[in-house]
Amino acid sequence: MGVISLMDKKIILYIIIGLLILGLLIMTFFPGIIQAWTDSSKTGSDKCSPAPGYTEEEWREHMSHHPNIYKDCL
Repeated sequence: MGVISLMDKKIILYIIIGLLILGLLIMTFFPGIIQAWTDSSKTGSDKCSPAPGYTEEEWREHMSHHPNIYKDCL
């Protein structure tokens, strides 16, 4: 009792690896998700001005995908 078997350790390792792969896939297919998440706490003109690496047009398109966050900017 209290000892984790080799099989249990493998299962835990597979779960961790699976979560890491899932996180990488989400970040690959939805690269703007972190920007939207950090912008959800910003207010006023800070939220509406383009983030580093975005052109004005790209930023407007990004904001249009998140109307609940950027409703004041659109």
